[in-house]
Amino acid sequence: MQKLYKSSCILCVFMIKSGRKDEKGELNAMRLSDFKGASDVLRFAAAMDYLRAHPGSTLTVEPGVYHLTSDLAKNAMQAVLSGKWGANPQSVMFNPSYEYTRGISLDGQRGSTIEAYGVTLMVEGFMEPLSIINCADVTICGLTIDHLRKPYSWGVVTDISEKNDEGVRRCTVELDEKCPVQPCTPLNLRHIFFDSAAHRKISAQVRRVDYVDARHLTVTVAQGEGLRCGQEFYTIHTFHARPAILIENAKNIRLRDVTIHSQPGMGIVGNRSQDLLLSGVRVIPSPGQHWSSNTDATHFTSIKGLLRYENCIFEGQGDDSANIHAYYQDIEEKESPRTCYLKEKTPDGTHAQTLDYPDVGDVLELTDKNTLQVLDRYTVLSCTPLHKEWRCKVTLDHDLPDNTAGLVMADVTRLPKLEIVNCHASLHFARGLLIKSRGALIEGNTFSDIPIAGIEGAAESYWYEGVSPSDLIIRHNRIENCGCGIIIKADCPDPKGLCIKNIVIEDNTIHCPDARYGIYLRNVDGALIARNRITAKGTPVFYENCANIDHQ
Repeated sequence: MQKLYKSSCILCVFMIKSGRKDEKGELNAMRLSDFKGASDVLRFAAAMDYLRAHPGSTLTVEPGVYHLTSDLAKNAMQAVLSGKWGANPQSVMFNPSYEYTRGISLDGQRGSTIEAYGVTLMVEGFMEPLSIINCADVTICGLTIDHLRKPYSWGVVTDISEKNDEGVRRCTVELDEKCPVQPCTPLNLRHIFFDSAAHRKISAQVRRVDYVDARHLTVTVAQGEGLRCGQEFYTIHTFHARPAILIENAKNIRLRDVTIHSQPGMGIVGNRSQDLLLSGVRVIPSPGQHWSSNTDATHFTSIKGLLRYENCIFEGQGDDSANIHAYYQDIEEKESPRTCYLKEKTPDGTHAQTLDYPDVGDVLELTDKNTLQVLDRYTVLSCTPLHKEWRCKVTLDHDLPDNTAGLVMADVTRLPKLEIVNCHASLHFARGLLIKSRGALIEGNTFSDIPIAGIEGAAESYWYEGVSPSDLIIRHNRIENCGCGIIIKADCPDPKGLCIKNIVIEDNTIHCPDARYGIYLRNVDGALIARNRITAKGTPVFYENCANIDHQ
């Protein structure tokens, strides 16, 4: 059961002092200062109640720093830092039964606008700061989310030993006074060394991090030729947890000029929603820092309609800037030739930690999980979500194969039309973009200093994340110093066939001098590769097991 903060007529009464009236004579424009409460949490709760009761209203939040906390959130942070929840608290914090705080909940709102330029939500503890659930036609502008005690720890390298016979060195790190650690604080999850003067990550293979005292760590490294005293070291204390912003069961949601500086989990998670706009959204470190969200900056699953990113900036997060996909689901049990039970079996569960299921009329694609070859398509005639069992019962328009072992189904109706334009991603883990959608425009973006690829289009069967992409237009992008420029492939144990269709890669500048390939394609049927300017250590353009490739 989630613990939510809701207003009370006894604890929190809003006072109407000013505002504009609509045609019915009701106030539809308020300020946060019009609402009274014993804390910022309760003032926001009263304002959210007002917006919920008055569709189409606008709330202006006066510039300033607002404190979001709860005993539950503070206890969660303490449980992580003390080691109570183990060396990787994700197993506790990232499951459907985890109890957490929603700092500000817009649940049920229609037509609300929240103007919050110059506003920082300063979070104390670990929570989901902003929940946009069961909403429609909502706009949020200008908000910033950060943490009083960051979800990570950082410090400065003060000493480096000489290499031993195995080429291993040990660094002493003095932690900042704002982030002391405890003897059992998780320290061996994900880390970086950062050179602020050069504004770049330092390549070093961290073998282990050991507690010395509350302000000092010993970091054992290999291949750390660029390490110097005075460089910074960052380490996180959990992988997945609740996101900074959740968008779920929502339609026509617009985030404009929203900034996320830190979160013990993902920045933004969107699930089972429709028509979403991210304009000027930034998931970037706080000034003077070099880490932002612990995992993906943004992650969207089972989305319909248009998903558009424009003029967004992503930097310093612990995983991809964007991952867009549907879920592959196992055919767990057949009740009849046309009725079966589907179960999502990703290693970590869905990213919203709620059940994924199709709607009546959705199209499901039947796929061989081992090869990612598509075998058939079905229309859903009925669906019964079984939330407690973490599965759903569906009836389809025609018979399934007699033997469904190793086969999975994905809802291809819940794939957005994707547009990512004029965005920038740099200095983070994994990929700039990870695309598993049908119909995407990736144009005018810049990706730099990313270890795997600037842009990757690939279903990943081992994560149960699909589907194989098609109809991608990738043009006028600049990709610099990444592990590869562009990768398009089927990512599975035994990739076969041509499951990826219709790819256009044109007029991109790829400068990746250490990369094996500038552009890599596999399992693609139909691609135009034209007028790209490529610098790579190996082959500029390489493709295998493909057909109908027009390389100009």
